[in-house]
Amino acid sequence: MVVRANKVEHNIGGHISTYASAATLYEWGSTTFSAQEAENFEGDTIYFQGHAAPGIYARAFLEGRLSTEKLENFRRS
Repeated sequence: MVVRANKVEHNIGGHISTYASAATLYEWGSTTFSAQEAENFEGDTIYFQGHAAPGIYARAFLEGRLSTEKLENFRRS
């Protein structure tokens, strides 16, 4: 994902190792600590360290919360 994005626009960062080193914390935080979406509540907004974005994008894609189009536009508008 990062390599493909860099072919279109240079200097797009992201390291899967950053996500991997904190994956347990991210997983626990997103499933246990943060409030999930409910009928009258959008759920908590969580901001992640930028270089962990590949892992976050991959997780969201696998869960069906991120489209292929959004995945193709990794860290670009």
